[in-house]
Parts: sequence; structure tokens; C-alpha cells
Amino acid sequence: MTPLYSHIDLRVRDRERAVAFYDPIMRCFGFELEARKAGDEWPTWRRPGDDRNGEFFGFEVDPNHKPNENRLAFRCTSKEEVDSVTAVALKAGAVDMDGPIVYTPRYYASFFDDPDGNKLELCFLHDPVA
Repeated sequence: MTPLYSHIDLRVRDRERAVAFYDPIMRCFGFELEARKAGDEWPTWRRPGDDRNGEFFGFEVDPNHKPNENRLAFRCTSKEEVDSVTAVALKAGAVDMDGPIVYTPRYYASFFDDPDGNKLELCFLHDPVA
């Protein structure tokens, strides 16, 4: 099956701060920062071995970026992964953290903002315990 999305292209105000924030989080999901030329304004994370057509995550620097209410959710494979990536996000500088919480009987998630105010989520969908 073809992946649902090609890439995520987020806007941030500060490149170095954003790389420091996103790199440990993306590594939790098996993505690595591509080697790019110095000063490249579009850092990109891919899974090792993915061809150039595989999904990737990147951002562009926009000093005038104003975050909005859109949210980017990363799917986790377990509650434990939500918990562990939440800890990584907090250490990396996540703000306005809410969770991890049982959002609904089958939805476990953390909600937070990156240092530029972009809204993010870590979620695990599961069958509720009977």
C-alpha cells in the first residue's frame, strides 16, 4: 500500500533550536537527520534505508512564523512509547504539556507545543480493556 503522506513540511522561527528539539524525538521513531550542507534551511529526517520517495519530516525557517491551532500527531505503538517519547519531548523543550492521559477509553496521548508554538501530539490507539 502506498503511504498516506509524502512528507511533513513544518515552519519554525529558529533552525538550531528546532533541530535540537526535533532530532531526539524523530530518532525515537527511527528517523535520522540527513547530512546536509552547512546553513541548509530545510533539515530533513528520514528512516535509514528509505529511498528518496519514502516519507520524511522537515521544516523551513520562517522568522515571522505565527503558529496556529493545527496539530501534528505522531502515532506510537504502545502506551509505553507515548510515555517514553513524552519524556524525550519534555527534555528537548516541549511546552504546555498535557498528558500523557487517557483521552478516551481507547486513546492515550500527550499534547504539547514545540518551542515555536507548533502544536504536537503523541498518540496510541488501542482496544479498551474489558
